[in-house]
Amino acid sequence: MPAAKKKSKPAVAKSKPAVATIRPIKEKLTKSALLNLLAEKTGLTRKQVAEVLSSLESVMYGSVHPNGSGEFILPGILKIVLRKVPARKAGTLIRNPSNGEMMKAAAKPASVRVKLRALSKLKSAATR
Repeated sequence: MPAAKKKSKPAVAKSKPAVATIRPIKEKLTKSALLNLLAEKTGLTRKQVAEVLSSLESVMYGSVHPNGSGEFILPGILKIVLRKVPARKAGTLIRNPSNGEMMKAAAKPASVRVKLRALSKLKSAATR
């Protein structure tokens, strides 16, 4: 009996996704310096980069707007969340942080806190 030949598939080179190398930037970036750097790295014009940052900014503001979703995520980098803090009546007992005693607090209106949280990619970039 003749041995059956296995049909081999043509070799396809698997390409890994391009991983951007992280190079440290020694100086603080101004808005102008950031626009120039992004334009250089992406091949876009400075004006196009400014439009992209402007649209990102408007999406972020829309998300944290009082009628917005209250949450904005820049994937892998940061998460912005709004936290509604209820009003506090005058005379409410709160803990004094310096000595631990309970004391009467002044009245405060309701407010909204903006909280930023670093996500995985940003944390790993900072700890390398």
